[in-house]
Amino acid sequence: MSQIDEATLVADGWHRLPGVRYTAAVGPSWAKLKDGRPIVGLQAQEHLANDNLGIVHGGAIMTFADMALGYATGHATGGNAQFVTAQMQVYFTAAAQVGDFVTCHAEVIRKTSSLVFVRGLIEAGGRTVASADGIFKLLDAAKFQGMKAG
Repeated sequence: MSQIDEATLVADGWHRLPGVRYTAAVGPSWAKLKDGRPIVGLQAQEHLANDNLGIVHGGAIMTFADMALGYATGHATGGNAQFVTAQMQVYFTAAAQVGDFVTCHAEVIRKTSSLVFVRGLIEAGGRTVASADGIFKLLDAAKFQGMKAG
């Protein structure tokens, strides 16, 4: 899928995710549910390009994977849980091009009282460009406040 304008995304059921700090620097991200499962999207803008090849930088894809799997974790926990990424693995299979609308179809594999296991397929330009597996640690209120305090 190539570059898509905001009006088209909204008409197709996407809603823009709030982005602050680091996620805002990546660029506007979008989400929608399909058959009850979250899909997260990102318009691959020029600033995400690899300096040498001009394709989307692998680090940008990894950041996007973390955002998308984290979104799925939040969806699975009702949106009220605080969590952090405990582990993430990304496997690259092809390049995403600047201008592509990159999507991740994420699914929660297992949720325990303290961990959420998630995987996703990342697609751009009509093909799979990466897959990702993540483990997210759910935080209790005291742990969350301690992390915020430093």
